[in-house]
Parts: sequence; structure tokens; C-alpha cells
Amino acid sequence: MRRMLILLLSLVLVLSGCANQAPSEFSRFAPEESQRLIIYTSHKQEVYEPIVREFERRTGIWVEIMTGGTTELLEKIASGDTQCDLLFGGGIDSLSVYGNLFTIYKSPELKNVVPSMQGNGVWTPFSALPIVLIYNPKLVRFNPPEGWSSLLDPAWKGKIAFADPAVSASSYTALATMVQALGGEFSTRIMGFHQNLDGRILSSSGEVIDAVAQGEYFIGVTLEVTAIKGIDEGYDIAMVYPVEGTSIVPDGAAIVKNCRHEENAKHFLDFILSEDVQGWLSDMFSRIPVRAGLYTPSASGLKSLEYDIAWAGSHHAELLQLWAELSGEAAR
Repeated sequence: MRRMLILLLSLVLVLSGCANQAPSEFSRFAPEESQRLIIYTSHKQEVYEPIVREFERRTGIWVEIMTGGTTELLEKIASGDTQCDLLFGGGIDSLSVYGNLFTIYKSPELKNVVPSMQGNGVWTPFSALPIVLIYNPKLVRFNPPEGWSSLLDPAWKGKIAFADPAVSASSYTALATMVQALGGEFSTRIMGFHQNLDGRILSSSGEVIDAVAQGEYFIGVTLEVTAIKGIDEGYDIAMVYPVEGTSIVPDGAAIVKNCRHEENAKHFLDFILSEDVQGWLSDMFSRIPVRAGLYTPSASGLKSLEYDIAWAGSHHAELLQLWAELSGEAAR
């Protein structure tokens, strides 16, 4: 069924034309201004493209896409970029930090979302994303990692695949989750973890699965959806839900203040919360929908941690500053 859905939506893509182009690259073909929408996204093409093209098909709105890392795109908007109408992707803790960039919109579809994930209108939730640990079963035959405390175990020093939280929003969420799960002074926890990485920090969260599967690292930290996809594709990895519990934080989307196509951006947010799009998340993308009735984070061993989004947001600058200082010292 999942393969059939992917094939059907792929046909829509072929009939719809090009994707993943920088704004204005094909603007000469675009309809009038009122029928346009410019989206910046950190999602992979396999996720955003079927959704965007189906939105185009149903609404007649012409969508232009620019891709990049969450932090990269947020900084681009913060620097005064005036093209973007809507940011699609990124953990809501990271979106909250840049909340002054976005206009408040509460979609009528929010009433159908799990109450704990509805937000305050600055961001709109899309899917729920548990953070998990992975390991290479060929290299780790005994005593695999069990939880967040394993990341501080000297036995794994220099063997942990982890992306730079200054670049990857999911890595920032993982770091904040570890601190909250283990308790104690957050700076002590971060320093201990950073030291255990032994200077080996990946530049992108997309590298974690490959690095562990290929044996460059023994264990890693990633999103559940990424781990499941890797396992389905035959990568040499196994997945572990941390025994202490883990965050199940939604990624989201947000409308940029004073954008040119605000009404079309609102239509897109309504669309991603609709019952059929939310149904695609589990069927096609191994993601957990945020819509009530479809929200089922019930995998064996998955223990939900009460993640403090406000804490993660208020400590964002301080935590990343400490990380930068530690990385600078490690480089010397």
C-alpha cells in the first residue's frame, strides 16, 4: 500500500513539473501574484514534494521551493530575506526561538490536533518526532546503548555519531532532551557529552545513519523516522528507545511576518493538518501524525519524556554558546 501511494504521488510530481528550484528561477511561467506561494523547507525532497504538488493540484496555487538546513533558513529570514512566505520544517523549539519572525495564525484544523501539540499560533505542528539512539549490530554485539546516560559512558568515547546542534535543529532537540532526561546542571551534562564525542562532530543530521551503518561510528543519535527509514532500506543499524524516556516534539511550519502571500500560506497550513495529509505521514513517511485519532506513538519501548519546550527555547542561545566554546577548545 505504501509503495502504491508513493507511485501515485510520484506521478503527480511528473505531471506537475519541476521542483526544488530557487525562487524566481521559473517565475516567468508563474501565474499572477495572488496565486503564488514561496516556501523555505528543511524537509527532504521525498517528504515535501508530494505534499506541495498535491497542494498545487487542489488549490491552483503555484509553489516555489527553497531548501536548506533549519538554522540556515531561519538565519536567512532573520537577516532580512523578504522572499519567504512560509517556513516548512524544523523542530518547534527552534521555531519558537525565532518566534518574532512569524505571524500568529491558528488554523481551524488545530481543533483536530492532539491538545499538547497545538501550540500558540506562532507555529503549526506537522508531525511528531521521537529522538532515538541507533547502533551498528555488527560492531556492537554485546551491551548496546540503553539510554541517554550511555552517551556519557567513556566506553563510547569517539564512537558516537552526532550532528552539530548549531546546524541541525533535531540535534539541538536531542541535546536538550538529554539534559532534561538526566537532570543535574545542564552545562556539566553538555561538557561531559561533548568530551565523549572526542572532537568528532558531524556537519549534518543526515550523515548519522550512513556513518553508523558504514562502521565509522558505533552508535548515534537521530530521529525515529530517520532510523526506521534506514532499517527499512537495509542499513546495518538497530534502534533503541532511551530507557529514561525521550522527547516527542513536533516539527512544524510558520508564516513569515509581512510576507507577500499570507492567505496562500494559511491555506497551506490548513492543508498539512487535513485528515488525508496527516494520514499520509504514517502510510508513506513513517512519521507520527499530530491529528487526534491518528496520533499513535505506541511503539514497544517508547517512553515519552515530558519535554519542556519553554526551557529549550530560553536556553537556546546559552546552550549553543557553550557548545561553540567547547568545540573551539577541542579544535585547538
